[in-house]
Amino acid sequence: MKRALGAITVLLAACSAPPTLMDSDIPQVPGLLGVQSIGVEREDGRLMRGTFVSRGKVTDALAQSQAIAGAAGANGWSVRGPSGTSNDASLELTKDNRLVRYEVRADRVDPDMGQAIVTVTRGTTTPAASPSTTK
Repeated sequence: MKRALGAITVLLAACSAPPTLMDSDIPQVPGLLGVQSIGVEREDGRLMRGTFVSRGKVTDALAQSQAIAGAAGANGWSVRGPSGTSNDASLELTKDNRLVRYEVRADRVDPDMGQAIVTVTRGTTTPAASPSTTK
């Protein structure tokens, strides 16, 4: 009985973890499914480069970007943003030697066909503010 309860606890914890890009530490846009990955590079198990396109229901791009910012900040990322509107929003994360840019767009004709583009690059051209310094 204890063994079964332990297995269920582990399974529930895994299911409740926020989704990430390709089992990395980079948050996926909530509610969207990945449809394309381009130029993926990994180093020591970390995603270092790539462009990731996701599609799905986007009713409020800014709210979805805020959810990403919360998950990222809790996982040690420095966050800048989000900024934008319910139709188009953007967000930047930095950690280690990586810059991650999110662009989330609602499809005004068909909300189920919203899109997110996530770009991961090496190095930071503009450092993001840490969550504790953002007002």
